Amino acid sequence: MELESRFSAEDIAAAVERVAGELSADYPHETPLLVGILTGSFIFLADLVRAMTIEVEIDFIRARSYGKGTVSSGAVEITKDIEH
Repeated sequence: MELESRFSAEDIAAAVERVAGELSADYPHETPLLVGILTGSFIFLADLVRAMTIEVEIDFIRARSYGKGTVSSGAVEITKDIEH
């Protein structure tokens, strides 16, 4: 099965820049804590942080609902919580 791209790399980069600019403008005198969900968010979060013009803190959570199977159980389990 071949995946079809819905957004170009340029579209995604522009959206990340826009969000980074908005967050930087909204919190100019604060150090926000950005929380990503492992493992899927780490590249996006890294791109976002690089595009921001303010200091931020980063932390991650890990969650699962599939256990050992391929179908979600419907119950989300937090396997790593934030440390801040």
